[in-house]
Amino acid sequence: MASHKSQKENIAVLVQNGYGGGAERMAANMTLALSHYYNVYYVLFDGEGIIYEYAGKKVDLRIPPIKEGGAFKRASNTIKRVATVRKLKKDLKLKAVISHLNGADLVNVLSGKGFAGNRCRVICVFHSMPSVDEPCNAVYKFLHRLIGSFADRYICVSKMAACDMNENFGVKKRDLSVIYNFSDLSRIESLMKKQLPDDFETFRRSHGKLIINVGRMEKVKRQERLVKLLLKLRDNGFEDAGLVILGDGPLRTELVSLASQMHLSDHIFMPGNVSNPFMYMAASDLFVLCSDYEGLPMVLTEAAACGLPCVSCDMPSGAREILAPDTDIHEHAEDIEYAKYGVLTRAFRYEGGGRHSEDNGDPAGSSLYKACEEMLADKTKTERYIKTGMECAERFSEKKAIGRWIKLIEN
Repeated sequence: MASHKSQKENIAVLVQNGYGGGAERMAANMTLALSHYYNVYYVLFDGEGIIYEYAGKKVDLRIPPIKEGGAFKRASNTIKRVATVRKLKKDLKLKAVISHLNGADLVNVLSGKGFAGNRCRVICVFHSMPSVDEPCNAVYKFLHRLIGSFADRYICVSKMAACDMNENFGVKKRDLSVIYNFSDLSRIESLMKKQLPDDFETFRRSHGKLIINVGRMEKVKRQERLVKLLLKLRDNGFEDAGLVILGDGPLRTELVSLASQMHLSDHIFMPGNVSNPFMYMAASDLFVLCSDYEGLPMVLTEAAACGLPCVSCDMPSGAREILAPDTDIHEHAEDIEYAKYGVLTRAFRYEGGGRHSEDNGDPAGSSLYKACEEMLADKTKTERYIKTGMECAERFSEKKAIGRWIKLIEN
């Protein structure tokens, strides 16, 4: 094992930035876990505004994405990134580079596997469900096949995503592995006991039941569904219900506006990005996830670790593998499924490729509402999932996953 070596070797975790969503948070978590075994370099194309705790030495390449300009500018930016990472692999004598998301994965592959006397392992991680996140066209098929063929290993974070990558994008099974994302459960246990801010304590005292969601405020997360859900609950016997949304993003203004239109501003708490979401989870009554799709929604396992029952729509990839691990990954809830570790509800319609549908008339809305209503009203159901929460979370613990990552780096 790497920890037995007298001198730690150098590795890097490569990612776009430190303020995005779940993939960026997982990259930061990986630096924390692997720093016990290696000298870790946390390499970012844009190192400004990091919101996640990390370990090791930060390397800000200062090559952010090109927001304006044509294909030539974007290609030039990629070439610059490749040259910089290639030099980094050589200068630091990196044993391995673990990259997260398409842009970093492509740069990791194109910058090569090192130089004479220094073989650098190239490990790429894809964090979503490819056919629902991207167009299934020749460009993306070429991209994923390129990464799969030239990386030492192409990691998918769920079994469903790996199956999709093989069947719809043509990446060979032998090039793919599934390693679930992980959390440091001892850290969560410590952080969930921290003192809550005064403004949240005031909000909590004025609401008998709290629903919580954690995620970047972007279209795929569909947090507007939660605002509408809250209105329906308050109109149907849950007058003391409140909603907490942790995170920030481009749709924040729209969510604030929708809450105001529905006269719910006093009943929704949106503090933005927080360094410790776990203390808010531990103080809530129900975690609800209603995204159009996910890769592997670690917020479900983290909520479970905080003793918080979970309701999630059975969207493509991830949620079923967490909450109903003994079922076939291709199954889908038709209405409400009280699974082993949480409640799955009918998935909302989603066309794929970033084309998000309107929910008008979608039966998934009724399914989600009924499940939340039953969970908030029935203590027997909630207590069942509180008791199994830690068992669920332990399947996605750092202890379970770290050995597989070390094996990839060493082999």
